[in-house]
Amino acid sequence: MYELVFLSGTRAGEVVPVKSSLLAGRSPECSLEIPDPNASRQHARLIFDGTSLSIVDNRSANGTFVNERRINEPTRLKHDDIIRMGETRLRVQMRRTIANPTISSESSVFGFHDSEADLSQSIVLPMATLAGQSGLGDAADRRFAILLKAMNLSKDIDQLDRVLEGILEVMFELFPQVERGFLMLGNCVERLQPKAVRVRGGSPNPQETPRVSTSICRKALSERAAFLFNDSNPGDFDQGMSIVSLRIRSAMTVPLLVEQEILGLLQVDTTDRARAFTSRDLELAVAISQVASIALRNAQQLKRIENETRTRDNLCRFLPAPVAQQVIDGTLDLALGGKTYHGTVLFSDIVGFTRMSEEMPPEQVVETMNRYFERMVPCIRNEGGSIDKFIGDAIMAFWGVPIARGNSALQGCAAALAMQIALAGFNSAELAAGRRALGQGIGLNTGPVVAGNIGSPDALSYTLLGDTVNTASRIEHHAVREQVLVSQATWRELGGAGHGLRMPPISVRNKAEPLQLYSLRGLARDGGEIMLFLPVECERQRAWLIRRLADHSFVLLHPPALDLRGRVLTSALPEWPERNFGKVELLATMPAQNADGRLLRSQIRLSDPSLLGLLGPEPLVCALGWDALVR
Repeated sequence: MYELVFLSGTRAGEVVPVKSSLLAGRSPECSLEIPDPNASRQHARLIFDGTSLSIVDNRSANGTFVNERRINEPTRLKHDDIIRMGETRLRVQMRRTIANPTISSESSVFGFHDSEADLSQSIVLPMATLAGQSGLGDAADRRFAILLKAMNLSKDIDQLDRVLEGILEVMFELFPQVERGFLMLGNCVERLQPKAVRVRGGSPNPQETPRVSTSICRKALSERAAFLFNDSNPGDFDQGMSIVSLRIRSAMTVPLLVEQEILGLLQVDTTDRARAFTSRDLELAVAISQVASIALRNAQQLKRIENETRTRDNLCRFLPAPVAQQVIDGTLDLALGGKTYHGTVLFSDIVGFTRMSEEMPPEQVVETMNRYFERMVPCIRNEGGSIDKFIGDAIMAFWGVPIARGNSALQGCAAALAMQIALAGFNSAELAAGRRALGQGIGLNTGPVVAGNIGSPDALSYTLLGDTVNTASRIEHHAVREQVLVSQATWRELGGAGHGLRMPPISVRNKAEPLQLYSLRGLARDGGEIMLFLPVECERQRAWLIRRLADHSFVLLHPPALDLRGRVLTSALPEWPERNFGKVELLATMPAQNADGRLLRSQIRLSDPSLLGLLGPEPLVCALGWDALVR
C-alpha cells in the first residue's frame, strides 16, 4: 500500500493512505487538498491501479515536480520519491499490506441473464468423479482422470512436501509397473537433492538415496530431454551397483521443466522385464511431468515468498524496509559480529512511568504503552530510522546504520520533534477517553557506534553498542516532559539547522568532563520552513507551535474551545518559561487530522517571527540551572 506524507505546509506530518486515484490541488473539493497558494486549484492527478502509483501534471501554473525535476508526462512513483506542488512537499512511502481477496460483483466484466433454460438434456459429470477414477472404465478414461489429478496438485501449493509426494503418487497410479520412484530437485547434477522417495508395497528406506546414472542425469539436464532405459538397450546407464544390485530392468528419467527453467529430475523404475516402459509411456510421463512441474514451481515460489516475508518482518523490526529488502536481495551483508559506523542514537521514555505503573492495573499499563508505541514508531520510521528495541516504556532508535547518508542527526532530530508533536495529539485523545496524559523526554547523541549481530549463536540480535549509545541514554535521563535534549556532537552535525537553547554543562556518569547539551525546539526543513515543538500558554490553556511556514506564519495546535483571536501567547518551555510572544492574528483554521486527536490546527501570525530570537541563527542561553528543571 502507498502512503503520502506531507513534509511541509500546514498539513506537515499528516499521512494519507492511497486507496484509489486522487485529484490533488488547492480546491477543497479535491480528494487530496493541498492548502498552498502556489498550487493550482486542480494541480495534479495521482493514478493508483492497485499495484503502482503514478502522477500526472494537470496543466498547473507552477508545475509538478518529482525529486525536484519538473514532469511533463505521466511519471511512475517509487518509495521515498518527493513530490512538490507549489511549495508543498510530500514523500511517497510503501507499506506492505495483505490484500483483500474478496472481489465485488460490481467488478465483473460480464453479466448474468436470469431467464430459465432447459437443462434436461445436459450431461452432468460431478467434478469429484473427474478427480478420481471411480466410474471411468477404460485406460483412456483412467489416464484422463490421472491427468486431472496431476493438475489438481496446484491446490496444495502451500504444502511443498505434499506436491512432491503427489507427483510420485500420480506416476505410480499412471504406470502400474513402477516399483520405485525418486524425485530430486536441482538444476545440475552436483546440486541434485533427493526430496521424495516412493516404493510400491512398502515404505522407502530412509537411508536410501537415488541409485541413478550420473551421466544420464547430466544428459537429461543439459539437453532438457527425457530418457528411457531398458536393460536390453542400456545406453548411457551405469551397469554397476546402481542398476545391477537393484535388478532394475526398465527406468524413465524426466527433467522437471517450466519455461526452460530446470527444477529437478523425476525417475521411476521397475524390475519386471516383461512390463518394461515403452516410448509411449515416456511421452505420457513427460506430459504429466510438465503439468506437475507448474504446481511444483508455484509451491516453491510460495515457499520462497513466505520465507522472504518472514525474513523481511524480522529485519523490519530493526531496519527500515528499504534496508531490509537489500539484505534479502543480498546487496547488503549483515555479517556476524560488529562493524563501526557513524550514526545518531535516540532514547525516549515516559516521565513518571514507574509511579504510573504502580497506580494502574498491569493490563491497562500494557494497553496504554501499546497505544503510545503505535503513535511513536511511525514518527521514527517516517524519518528513515530503525527501532533497536523497546525497554519497558523506553524506545531506542538509530540512524546512519548500516547505511550512512550523512544526515543521521537531521533525521533523528526531526523524528524526536515529530514524536513530541504526536504525543500532544495522543494525550488529547487519551484525556477525552478518561485516561491519563503521558509526558516524554528524549535524548540524542551522534558519533561512532559498533553495530552488528550480537549474542549467542541461537539467540542473535542486531543492536548498537559503544560510548555514543551509553551517552545518548544518559542525556535522555535529564530530559524533562516535552523536551528534546541533544549532545554538542549532534547539534554540530545539524549544521545550523537547529534552533533552541544552550543548556548549562552537566556531569554524567562515566564521563570525565561535563556534557554540553542543547534543548532542541526547532529544525529548518526544505522550502524555508521550520519544524517546531514549542509548548505555549494562551488563556491558561496549553497549545503548541509546531511549524513556521515559508511566509513566516505559524501552525498552532490547540484545543477546539480556545478562541485565538487577539489572544496573547506565552512560552511554556520548562527551560525558557513565560516569554511573551505577542498577540495572535488568526489566518485560517485547518481541517482536522487524525494524528492530532481532539486538537485543531490553525494558521496564525505573530508580530515577531523569530520568537524573541529563539529562531535566530545562534542558540539562546538557558539561564536556569538543572535543579530548576523538574523531571
